[in-house]
Amino acid sequence: MKQIFLVLKREYSTRVKKKSFLLATILIPLIFPAVIFGIVYLGTNDGDSSKEVYVLDESGYFQDSFSNAGYTYTYLTSNLEDAKAKLQEDDVYGLIHIPEIDLDDASKTRYSEFSFYSETNPGNQAMKNFESEIKRELEAVKLDRSGLDPAVINSLKVSVSLNSFNLSESGEAKESNTNLSSAVGYVFGFLIYMFIFIYGSQIMQSVLDEKTSRIVEVIVSSVRPFQLMMGKVLGVGAVGVTQLLIWIVLMVTLFSVGITALGGGMEAMAGQMPAEVDMTQNQEIAANIQGMLDTIPVAQIVVSFLFYFLGAYFLYGALYAAIGSAVDSIQDAQQFMLPIMLPIIVGIVSLTFVLQDPHSPMAVTLSMIPFTSPIVMMARLPFGVPTWQLLLSMVLLVLGFIGTIWMAGRIYRVGILMYGAKVNWKTIAKWFTMKV
Repeated sequence: MKQIFLVLKREYSTRVKKKSFLLATILIPLIFPAVIFGIVYLGTNDGDSSKEVYVLDESGYFQDSFSNAGYTYTYLTSNLEDAKAKLQEDDVYGLIHIPEIDLDDASKTRYSEFSFYSETNPGNQAMKNFESEIKRELEAVKLDRSGLDPAVINSLKVSVSLNSFNLSESGEAKESNTNLSSAVGYVFGFLIYMFIFIYGSQIMQSVLDEKTSRIVEVIVSSVRPFQLMMGKVLGVGAVGVTQLLIWIVLMVTLFSVGITALGGGMEAMAGQMPAEVDMTQNQEIAANIQGMLDTIPVAQIVVSFLFYFLGAYFLYGALYAAIGSAVDSIQDAQQFMLPIMLPIIVGIVSLTFVLQDPHSPMAVTLSMIPFTSPIVMMARLPFGVPTWQLLLSMVLLVLGFIGTIWMAGRIYRVGILMYGAKVNWKTIAKWFTMKV
């Protein structure tokens, strides 16, 4: 145990003292939200310029009827061939062609005669915008021809919002938020997926560096190979936990400051404003965010995330260490990566279906299998998971990484001292059963 601790201490101190560790630990909680905000801002902001679109209306129903934000429309009176030639000559976004339409047939509800011409493929949202404009105008024309009162028709339309509540065993109803649960589940599942690759690769690279530099020959003279492997796995894992805890503290602090800023000092302002004055928009936003957070089990999710992160890391980290000990270069390791990566890929790909029905047989099964449970269970937790399922998943994960560490240790003890040998799955199977 002492030897394992010495290796752990060396791996931990070496990595924590690096400038790259300090920069990543401090900057990522700041850069990650900034990148997300930048992507959202750029994706939703088209700037001051708008795209010009030609409209050739041969039906006579659409003069000056297009009004999409972000587009300016120029109506042409030429034929289609001349309009297409003008499109190629001018620097415009595209051409909408509306042929003559027969609206006298009241039974016809689908119209597919319209066309959009452009030099490049338009985006899905642009096509939906144009289709929506055409649909709205056709409905207006047909409604006017029917002689029905538009006010009566509008009064028949309704909007429905279904509120979701979770019932506890005592019968107490607590509001839930499906969209927020989906977002939180996907984010935490993806974080597990990302951390497995990051820290698993660090273990494999560390083993490879010591093996190729022959330092390991000196180390194993005083430390058994299994102790060396466990020290590396635990050391890099401790680095990961340290980084995660710092990130959690920083993000919670930044979030708390943001909520306080949005609230604008509600208690201080309450004593200065008349009682009849409503909350400001920022205060409402802060209250809404706090209300949404109350709909998910934040403490359970954070604690479970740390557990599943460690479980997934130990399980996959041991396998990465075994691969690093078996090969002489990163290039040689590629042939062994697919079997390890496949369960991780299955877990992340299945998130789409798990979030649609987090209590389906597939979701429950994948959340029990140790190789996929860290990702899938983290996606299910915001929706509420029965206690017995969570505990069973944790027990199976513990058994899974114990078995994986034992198996990886048998490969590591032989492979770490093998050089220049052509390694394949058959060779690894021999090492597994070899008595040393």
